[in-house]
Amino acid sequence: MNQFSKYLMAGVFCLILISCDKQLSEPPANARVDGTAITDQKSAQTALNGVYYRFANVTSDNVTNWANHQAPPAMYAGMLGYGFGTQSDERNENANSAYTGSIWNESYLLINAANGVIDGINAVPDASFTNNRKTEIIAESRFLRAYGHFKLLTYFAEWFNQDSKNGVLIRDKFITLSQVPKARSTVAESFAFILGDLDFAIANAPASNPNYYATRWAAMALKMRVLMCHGQQSDYVKVDSLGNALIQGGPFELENNLKDLFYINGLNSKEVILGVKPQPSQEIFFYIQSRAYYPGQSSLFVATQQFKDLLQNDPRGSWMIGPATPYQAYSPDTYYFLKYIGLGGSTSQLTETSYALRLSEVYLMMAEAIIRTEGSDLNAAKLLIKTVMGKAGVTDFSAVDNANTVNELLLQNYYEVERNLTAEDGIEWLTLMRLPFATVKQLKPTILSDIQFYFPVPRSELDVNPLFGIQNTGYGQ
Repeated sequence: MNQFSKYLMAGVFCLILISCDKQLSEPPANARVDGTAITDQKSAQTALNGVYYRFANVTSDNVTNWANHQAPPAMYAGMLGYGFGTQSDERNENANSAYTGSIWNESYLLINAANGVIDGINAVPDASFTNNRKTEIIAESRFLRAYGHFKLLTYFAEWFNQDSKNGVLIRDKFITLSQVPKARSTVAESFAFILGDLDFAIANAPASNPNYYATRWAAMALKMRVLMCHGQQSDYVKVDSLGNALIQGGPFELENNLKDLFYINGLNSKEVILGVKPQPSQEIFFYIQSRAYYPGQSSLFVATQQFKDLLQNDPRGSWMIGPATPYQAYSPDTYYFLKYIGLGGSTSQLTETSYALRLSEVYLMMAEAIIRTEGSDLNAAKLLIKTVMGKAGVTDFSAVDNANTVNELLLQNYYEVERNLTAEDGIEWLTLMRLPFATVKQLKPTILSDIQFYFPVPRSELDVNPLFGIQNTGYGQ
């Protein structure tokens, strides 16, 4: 058998596996993605619903499982741990990660679903849609595609090196067998593609939508996140501009009491830019988030001593951190993590709700951008940080007020990110990696090299895709 035939058979096997996965985690019949079935606005909306099911990672049990967005990055940053023994992820041993395979697959399933809608809807006449709905559906799909590619960029590419050839494998068409072999893009090309999708979404996505669907405001917030990782001086000016537009022109307000967002208001909070709505009744029979955090179910993901110390003398410590878990012999110095559900609380649609983008993050990204902008006024950044802290009940701002250098204030901004946004969508991990490397090593001593800022590309991709390119630096071939 020649080499090409081997690759072809491997590709077929890979697609069979993907097909099996699609069957096992297939969304309900009225929300499936099939670009060829798009013939009008109604069928296009049905296909778009299928993309949102992929975004929410709806499983075969018809539950939204956002755990890969919450627990692993908090473990990498040192805020959460595994309740039954320290995992390799907590030690930043990336080659042995328990989660990256599922993050890879989840992201590409989302991207492929989005591409199915984009490809299918472009073949339908404009007259089949009312007003600007055709363009809006494309814009929502491109937002979701950008989200998936950015997740892959920050996990599986050398994203912090603009000159690196090791960027993302960009998928811009619905996958068929003939489209499987493809080379990865450079880091610069990856950022450009993602930002192109987001610019389209900013210009064309709906201004108003339920906050578990994409809007132009969500695209602006995600673009801020992407630009912060792109990390050029010109990016920080754009971040500040986008943040001001969101705060001044958007329909969002900081929650007056952060605890109320998680314990009372959920998706009804005006702070939520993009949330992830649980499936009906999932709290009754599966407990996706509650299983991870609720002591009545298990001690799966727990707060570390580092996170507990960070919240010492902070009002959030009284409701985010519970007592020590009963499994100290396996995971010493760990505590119940109660951000989503209180000690002894009942599971509900509220406790199962997840959050992808919140206004607090917008404030803190703006603060970081101002701090990093050459010649800027650090007092403006301090005001933003203190505003977010005040909404969480903090009254002592001395640590922020006394931070008078760029690196000191970056550290204070990072601390507030950890206190406010841990276990939501990897924000704590991204913010940690943007700190000076000497500070990163001090905060997370198991990080010894920036190679640990990304993960190896799954071996399965390299085996079935001969055009992909080389493995990420530091992980062999």
